[in-house]
Amino acid sequence: MAELIVSLDTDDRKSAENLIEKLGTLVEYYKIGPIPLLAFGTQFIEYLSKTGKKVFLDLKFFDIPNTVEMAVYNSCKLNISMLTVHILGGKKMLKAAISGRNKSDSNTKIIGVTILTSFSQEEIEEAGMQGEIDSNILRLADIAFETGLDGIVCSAKELRFLRKKFPQSFLMVCPGIRPDGTSCDDQKRTSTVGQAIKDGADFLVVGRPIIESNNPGEVVRQIKKEIMENEYGKST
Repeated sequence: MAELIVSLDTDDRKSAENLIEKLGTLVEYYKIGPIPLLAFGTQFIEYLSKTGKKVFLDLKFFDIPNTVEMAVYNSCKLNISMLTVHILGGKKMLKAAISGRNKSDSNTKIIGVTILTSFSQEEIEEAGMQGEIDSNILRLADIAFETGLDGIVCSAKELRFLRKKFPQSFLMVCPGIRPDGTSCDDQKRTSTVGQAIKDGADFLVVGRPIIESNNPGEVVRQIKKEIMENEYGKST
């Protein structure tokens, strides 16, 4: 069944710990990006592990192969479940990332970032990329799969064609998920929980609708209810 990942994009450690305590066993996975990592340090990852949580380290590594290999190696030593690299770094860099993971003797999943969900068609053209968003994402997903990554980060809107091409074992991690009645803020390519599940998402990443809520537990319960209700409607 698909899993919920709560994105802890905050620099307030007390509020982060309070949220984790409130959510208790409702949430197993938490995303740690640059904001909490720089604010709290790697000790916060150790704290999450000690409380039985799984960590999705979302630093989107994008550098020369040797640097990425060492970054992945040291990240995997932190006992994390998943981490991200930018597919645009190319096959040599992606293979170096896999090498770093293998040298660490860990089971960490390496997930390739396609195009950020905050990007619109206009913005990818500004960045010099040719063609439609969908064609670019498919090309990047091909590179990730051919190189041996464990999956990709994509918006749920792309699942309709990605799931037709790639096996179920190739993980699809989808940010930009917004429960009904919540705003889309700076995300451009968003989706509802139900549609993402029906189209084949493996992980749903949700941040602000949960961490900014006065009742985060209720938001999580509603999301998990929608996951359960739509799980058997997945298209394959």
